[in-house]
Amino acid sequence: MALVIRDLYKSFGGFTLSLNLTVEEGETLVIAGPSGCGKTTALHLISGLLEADGGEINLNGKDITKTPPWERNIAMVFQDLALFPHLNAEKNIAYGPAIKGVKKEERRKIAEQNLSLVQLSGYGNRRVQTLSGGEKQRIAIARALAYKPDCLLFDEPFSSLDTPLRRELRDHFLEIRKELGIPCIFVTHDREEAAVTADRIAVIDNGRIIETGSPKDLFLFPKTKITAEFFGFGQVFPCKITQVREGKISVLSPLGELEIPGGHLPEIKDCFFFLPKDAIQLANNNEQSAKKITALFKRAVYRGDSLVYELELPSGTALSIDADIRKSVPQAGSLVSLMIDQSLIHVVE
Repeated sequence: MALVIRDLYKSFGGFTLSLNLTVEEGETLVIAGPSGCGKTTALHLISGLLEADGGEINLNGKDITKTPPWERNIAMVFQDLALFPHLNAEKNIAYGPAIKGVKKEERRKIAEQNLSLVQLSGYGNRRVQTLSGGEKQRIAIARALAYKPDCLLFDEPFSSLDTPLRRELRDHFLEIRKELGIPCIFVTHDREEAAVTADRIAVIDNGRIIETGSPKDLFLFPKTKITAEFFGFGQVFPCKITQVREGKISVLSPLGELEIPGGHLPEIKDCFFFLPKDAIQLANNNEQSAKKITALFKRAVYRGDSLVYELELPSGTALSIDADIRKSVPQAGSLVSLMIDQSLIHVVE
């Protein structure tokens, strides 16, 4: 049971969405990217709410590209939930089985089972208007599951919730998906949500997939500048490659001269490199081997459980580093010494 999308595209004026994706049985693929990049449009094409201009959607070995949405057996949890306000929780959940012709008593059992699955047993008679935001989210998920779909789509379903509740529902979704055994596509613009939810992530920008990979690979080893900047586990700097030899690349950059892993780029050229957060920190006087640079301390920014130092390099380029929240903060305008682990840096497209 898998979802395969080949050369699927849809054009709106000057914008074109183009997709080539495969989601395996039991896999959750997260499509991540900024607002307006085509994430929701991708779900609408897969579900049949939008008709593609070309390409193919194959689900479980069957071409469903021209199949109407009500015959695709795909369920979708919308960002605005789209619950039926005139129906109670049980009847919202039982709606899918009802249109499939399931008898009333069986529909009631299915609703009860799925209410239990989302930890809302006893809520069947509750009106939608009386439910909290988190409860509505759970009902929307239960309704999708009750449909017994061959593929499940999520369009930023937790984006309107406060952080603690979002994390709670996200964790509960991770438990539920283990039992599904079907392809799931989850859309989000939140990098933490993408990392926690995904088996695999597809980064999308301006209507096209930039790169795909595991959450760890995309955070630590992004291949493109767009991916590195989206996930934010470090910074991207311009550089000029001056020499390539024996698996090493010499570059000139705002951080000075660096020698970083590589050797696959044959010519000298302008490019970018990714400096992960754990590759730079305040210098330790006992550390002799690391590359050291000096920067101007601008200010410290507290982010609850973390502390970030905002610095300025001699080149005038801004630099941010994570700092120990328990240690004393340097004076604004003072110089600090930094050490760089050059082995963790790599060139990005």
